Amino acid sequence: MSMFSGLKKPLLTKKDEEYQMLMEVTEEYLHQEREKSAQKKSGAAPVVVVRENLLRRGFNLTFNANIKLTGSDIENDLLLLHSTANPDQKEYAPNEVNMVIAVRNNAVANQSNMIKENFDELKLLYPELRFAVVVLSEKTGYQHEITDEKLGDKGYLSFTLVSRRIYPKDGGLYCPKAIMDLLKNKDMKKTGDWERFITYIKNA
Repeated sequence: MSMFSGLKKPLLTKKDEEYQMLMEVTEEYLHQEREKSAQKKSGAAPVVVVRENLLRRGFNLTFNANIKLTGSDIENDLLLLHSTANPDQKEYAPNEVNMVIAVRNNAVANQSNMIKENFDELKLLYPELRFAVVVLSEKTGYQHEITDEKLGDKGYLSFTLVSRRIYPKDGGLYCPKAIMDLLKNKDMKKTGDWERFITYIKNA
């Protein structure tokens, strides 16, 4: 039995928010290919989609790409802000921020080390901050899968929204047809991590 087959999770459906997010990433990616300035302004397609879905739930998140914390040169994907903070800034004082959120469409090579290094540096500067990684989808058992264990700190949590049997060869994860084919062939399962992540940041 494959690791995917042994995963006791429900198959992803068209009605699931996670499937809609995967499709929104493909749409945003194509938009950014046409409008080259869009990514520089708002961030990569997965960042834009996660941001928009969290904003619809009422969370206060940064609007701009590559935002920094005062005293650090690290460029961050998203910051979960306190309710009074202005989301349209390029830099934030630590007392304006609740959580640093890294976003990946999937893990390319060993992303865990790079994310951990950034989180470690920020934690030294701002011990009160919380940290999370959101991965939209990953192949079950992939050697570079981002996990809590690889991040190596109980304060760094990873959330992988969709588990895949395979990586789509036809156009990859930014191709709408490839995502639709994965769904049609029952190659994706819903992990429950999106709901777990929402609960986590609600309690931030």
